[in-house]
Amino acid sequence: MRNIWITLSYEGSNYAGFQRQENRMTVQEMVENALQELTGMKTTLYFVARTDAGVHAYGQECTFYTESSIPGDRFIFALNRMLPRDIRVTQSREMEEDFSVRRRNFGKTYCYLLSEERETSPFLVRYLWRTGKKLDIQRMNEIAGLLTGKHDFTAFRGNNSVPSDPVRNLYDITIKKEGPLYRIYVTGEGFLYHMVRNIAGALVDAGTGDMTKDRLLSILASRDRRQLGMTAPAEGLCLLKVYFQPITKEGIEETMNLPLYPWCLGQPESSQ
Repeated sequence: MRNIWITLSYEGSNYAGFQRQENRMTVQEMVENALQELTGMKTTLYFVARTDAGVHAYGQECTFYTESSIPGDRFIFALNRMLPRDIRVTQSREMEEDFSVRRRNFGKTYCYLLSEERETSPFLVRYLWRTGKKLDIQRMNEIAGLLTGKHDFTAFRGNNSVPSDPVRNLYDITIKKEGPLYRIYVTGEGFLYHMVRNIAGALVDAGTGDMTKDRLLSILASRDRRQLGMTAPAEGLCLLKVYFQPITKEGIEETMNLPLYPWCLGQPESSQ
């Protein structure tokens, strides 16, 4: 059996998340169906991040085992001929048999895109949260600074989450403002269910003055999700990067400057 590593980019609006579900179409199922049609064998796709319904990704990392003779670097072309246009393979390569994207990664960077405006371009409506609120970026940065580092993030975990260690280490939260648009970049070694969206919601509350530093610290200590505000909508969130080298400040900055429009400031990347 050969071990193939692929990187996926997808627009998540039409899917019930990444992970396979019984009665709703997901990105994993679409790719596994394409692999079965391509190779003639039922294949399981192993992945890093279980993105929610409506969440997008530029850099979802996956592996699968196959007996196919297709060269590892050719799966990108074979799969893209079969997948819908809102799911693209951006890289494929063959790895050693024991390589695992789950065990070998050092963390991820997500970006959350939102606007102060209530209305926006129809070409952006699927990709940002239209808050309709005037935000103070200085207050948002103050709260972001309290959330970085290692904390028990039980209060930021979504309902119906799978039991897991709630202690997570956030390396960095960077907020960039461009006109009415805010880009919130969150980098950490791992995340709980809805954690980034709950962080985005808390930062918006900070921007309006509804979340103070004392209140944030109290909510963290309480480990009570009910004390936190709303969960930010799914459409503003995108998985940008999974790191397979130790995460550095320079590496995070490089990710934020990638041409991953609209979540980064660069020009749109070309597609296969």
